[in-house]
Parts: sequence; structure tokens; C-alpha cells
Amino acid sequence: MEATSEKLRAALDRLVRGDGQRSNTSIARLTVAALAREAGVGRNAIYANHRGILDELVRARQPQRVPDRITTSEDKITEQRSVIEDMQQQIRQLATENAGLMRRAIEAERRADRAERRSAQLTKEVDTLRRPTLLRSPDGDTARR
Repeated sequence: MEATSEKLRAALDRLVRGDGQRSNTSIARLTVAALAREAGVGRNAIYANHRGILDELVRARQPQRVPDRITTSEDKITEQRSVIEDMQQQIRQLATENAGLMRRAIEAERRADRAERRSAQLTKEVDTLRRPTLLRSPDGDTARR
């Protein structure tokens, strides 16, 4: 994870300077996908294990947002598409995590049901073994024990 983190930071530095090796990306199009491509890692790795780099990515975009700068509608659309892409990736990641948790919850419910049935069976066996039994004495009399 540490090596991947170093790769991501180096790739982010290259992209911010504008001399990316694998991607020719402007700051306005600086996305998780572009960063992952530049670093040679999967986007899921960034979302799952390197959340800190996402903050750095957002900060890298910030200096380009000057309040008095007039942005064209094309710049706004590009930026909004980037945000949408990031959010869609987050949705996919959350859906994957949700599916995994759902599988675990269903399996846990099945195990709990099996344990309850086994517990009921054992309780029944214990109750059966604790019932008094009739014993016959050698002379044929019946005695309770």
C-alpha cells in the first residue's frame, strides 16, 4: 500500500505540473480516473485504500478556481462531468460494498437459524434425558426413580 501511495503522489505531482507520462490532463480534468491511469493503478484502489489522495486531488484543483475568473460553459460542463464521473464511481464502489455486506448478513442469518434449530434440538434431548424413568425391581415391583 505504501508503494502504491508513493506512485499516486508522484503521478499527482506530474499531472499538476502538466507533464504526465500516460495522460495529457489539464487541472480542470484532473480526475480519479486520470490519476489512476497516470499512476498505473486501479481506481478502486484509490477509493478503497487511499482516501487521503482524494483530498490532495481536490486541493490540486483548487488553485485553478479563481473567483473573478470568467469560466465558459464548456469549462463548467467539463468540471461537472468530472464530478459526475467521480460520484458514479463512488456509487459503484458503495454498491459493491453493500452487496458484500448483504451476503455476509444473509449468511449470518442462516447460521443463526441453524444454531437456533440445533439449540432447540439439544434442549429437547436434555429434557428427554431428565424425565423420570420407571425402573423395575428384581421382584417385579415398579419403582419410580
